Amino acid sequence: MKKVKNSTDIHQKQGLELSKKLYSIEKPESRHIFPPHNLNRTLVRRSTTEHAKRLDDARSCARNISDLFTPNLQVQRRKFCEYCERLIFSDPVLYGKKGEELLWRKGYYDVVSTAKKLKKKDYTPDEICNLQTHINAGIGFYHHMISKLQGEFNLNLNYVVDFSVGANPVKNDVRTECLEWASLSVHQCLIYLGDLSRYKLEVNPKSESTLAFRYYLQAISFKSDHGMPHNQMGTLAMNQNKFLDAVYHYMRCLACTVSFEGTVNNLHSLFDKNSKYLEQLPLEPNSDCISQSDKNDHLKRFIARFLLLIDIWYFNKKVTKVYSLCHQTYKDLEECLSMLKTSSCESPTESESVDTDSGGEHLNSDMIFKVTVICLLCISKLQKSNHHQASTAVAFTLAIYSQLVQNVSNHIQESVLNYPLPEVEVKIEQTNGIVKDLLKKSQRKRNASKLRRRKALSVESESDASEGENDVDSDVSSDDSFVSDSENVLAESSDEETDAKKSDENDKESVENEEKVDVIKKIKRMDVNDMLEIITEEGSLQAIKIINDWLMQDTEIIKSCGTSTRSLLRQITNMLNLININVKSSKLSGIKLNVNDAIKNEEKIPLSEDVVLKGIDILGKAHKNVDWNYLHKHGMNTKEESVTRIVKFMAFGRFLTAIEETGIGFDEHQNVFVCKTEENDEVKTSTAAVEDLEMQEAESASVINDKESDSKGQLMKMKHMGQLWLASEVRALENRVRGKASLSPYLVLDADALIKYTFMVKQLVHSRKFIVLIPSAVVSALDDLKREQSEARDAIRWLESQFHRGNRFFRAQRPQERASIPFIKYPKKKDKEMCTYIQIIECCYFLAEQQKGAANLITLLIGNQNVLTNGENKEFSYVGLAQSAGVSIESITQFYGKWKKSYKTRR
Repeated sequence: MKKVKNSTDIHQKQGLELSKKLYSIEKPESRHIFPPHNLNRTLVRRSTTEHAKRLDDARSCARNISDLFTPNLQVQRRKFCEYCERLIFSDPVLYGKKGEELLWRKGYYDVVSTAKKLKKKDYTPDEICNLQTHINAGIGFYHHMISKLQGEFNLNLNYVVDFSVGANPVKNDVRTECLEWASLSVHQCLIYLGDLSRYKLEVNPKSESTLAFRYYLQAISFKSDHGMPHNQMGTLAMNQNKFLDAVYHYMRCLACTVSFEGTVNNLHSLFDKNSKYLEQLPLEPNSDCISQSDKNDHLKRFIARFLLLIDIWYFNKKVTKVYSLCHQTYKDLEECLSMLKTSSCESPTESESVDTDSGGEHLNSDMIFKVTVICLLCISKLQKSNHHQASTAVAFTLAIYSQLVQNVSNHIQESVLNYPLPEVEVKIEQTNGIVKDLLKKSQRKRNASKLRRRKALSVESESDASEGENDVDSDVSSDDSFVSDSENVLAESSDEETDAKKSDENDKESVENEEKVDVIKKIKRMDVNDMLEIITEEGSLQAIKIINDWLMQDTEIIKSCGTSTRSLLRQITNMLNLININVKSSKLSGIKLNVNDAIKNEEKIPLSEDVVLKGIDILGKAHKNVDWNYLHKHGMNTKEESVTRIVKFMAFGRFLTAIEETGIGFDEHQNVFVCKTEENDEVKTSTAAVEDLEMQEAESASVINDKESDSKGQLMKMKHMGQLWLASEVRALENRVRGKASLSPYLVLDADALIKYTFMVKQLVHSRKFIVLIPSAVVSALDDLKREQSEARDAIRWLESQFHRGNRFFRAQRPQERASIPFIKYPKKKDKEMCTYIQIIECCYFLAEQQKGAANLITLLIGNQNVLTNGENKEFSYVGLAQSAGVSIESITQFYGKWKKSYKTRR
């Protein structure tokens, strides 16, 4: 039977014959580098041009997607790619760049772009299959191209690509121009691989989303001075975190030596979208009652306002209310950080994935990292142009830095204090000298506060006595009732609100010092591996580390902090002491790193955040001596990276001690950093901040000449860099000493508060400002509800974990803590809810009876508003019963709003 030849076989045979004809002209010994004869190059060029024209004609005639994938057209496309490859390698200097651009556009890009235009609604299964086959063929082709470039030009691609590139390179003598092109061609092939993976995701959203990022990151690692991969990643991350990720990558692109010209328009478009989005956000609530959905609004507002600030600074837009916007953004960040969930340390940007979701409900460490980098990129651009707004951007970045440092310190302190340890007596002599100093300082402050209160009481008693002599009808027994010691204590506590500002500040400082003592004592008892685990969980340390690197390059900023913003230096010192663990300990497990070598060569060892920021000029000095191949040669697990990060933080601390203006020293004997502070230092700096802020507001309307001298610009930067976050310190100080709302030290919760407002309960507990108590009746109520409500099960699990860990600010009701309320007639018929509330209030009454006469000692926080209005029970008043027991009863949302407004923890 005679074999029938189809058209495909005929075309393949013709292509094979043409290839033999082309290669027959070449000399065998010259096949490895490039053909020497112009005739061969001319023939290849002519064949390439002809096939490109045929592909264009066929594409223009296509009426549907299937027309792009006919057998004849696919054969022509393969031939075209083959001819382009031959042309490129025939003379890389002459045809390399143009050939690879033509190959990409006509061979792969045009097919995908045309298919998008021809798509009606959704891709059909056959269309998806054809497009995926075409994209996969392109991925395979560019893998082959990278392998061929390595072999032909003797390129060392170790640690560049994470896929196999074939055999060892052939040793050839190649011209320098060809080597430069080959290196750039590998970089371009990686970008093409990322683009093809991105197209695959557009065709089939269920495909692997991290593949495109993988290729782009390899291109960035290979050529960090080229910004094109960042532009592509910005396009890919358009729908992530409300434009934050896209802005980050676009700004990274523009910061590169070789940027992409279209990125500026992309960034402008993105900022315009953000401005429209900010206008659509709902207005902030004016009431103190905070709803559960507000935690999402804070994150949305923070990102939108932050990007608006960057838009103003980066593109030099004149806005009069910029300082008010700075403060609003600062407060939004404060709210977001208060709800920050600590998670294990992840390498920034390497965990990115494409998702149509706008982002999570909480601010995570990767977002904090990108916010910090964006600030540094903005400062770099402003400083290069010597713009007067650079000082404001620096101040805002320092404000963010201050919040991050305080937030990390708070998390570590809470983790240490709540960490379960066996009850072992620890003598004060076993702790170091810093503990003794803190105890002495705390006692001195407390004694001074008591002395002032006693003087105030003596003055009041004298005035009362003189009034008593004139008043014949005065009751002597009532005066005698204030003689006992316990009632004197109550009188002193009631006079604290009217005593003065210094008493409140001293008491607060005493509490803070006692907490530091508790932390230091417990760290001495903890295993070094447990402490390392706690530190590793703080993902914000990556962002803090890169700001440390920036500050080490600009010592003038640190010096100005030493003279005007010393509270920031105190925060840094406290954080350094918290993470200053014994990394040389032989008890550390899972560590193969030579810690002594890491300490000696810490400048050479890069961390994941350093690798991601490779090539940024504002961190150039910090990366000057880095061995970028260290991680590939030695490797580093999460624990080892955390140890290295601690080593770098300690190096930063020693750097601060070398600057006299900081007033920071290191006690070698006690192994702690010490920050020298002056009395009333905070008040002095706060006053200066107010003056600077008023001056800056007055100057904001005027236009400052951009051609000012370097010395004048430096003076302005030193003058105003601390004004923003110092102004926040002023407001915080005023909130503590003026019109402070009297909040109860004891908080009792009902079941509804735990179920509906868990996040508020957690913040009240973590604030360490109250003793939160859970009555037994509430636990029973949760147990009854766990079958019906998943929130009740979550609340029970959280209570169990907290009670197991132990926390002196959060505990359960003890068996004896219950007392019947006298002179109250209980109803005979009591339903389950009524019984629960009666038992809760009886628990509150017992606590109130322990300190008779104390006003506003206990507040019962409820989650159901109907309890306050007796919406479901008209015969019995829960509010009346609570008032009879001397207990305040309040909605948890109202109390939470009042606390956040007046007693907000400084972060």
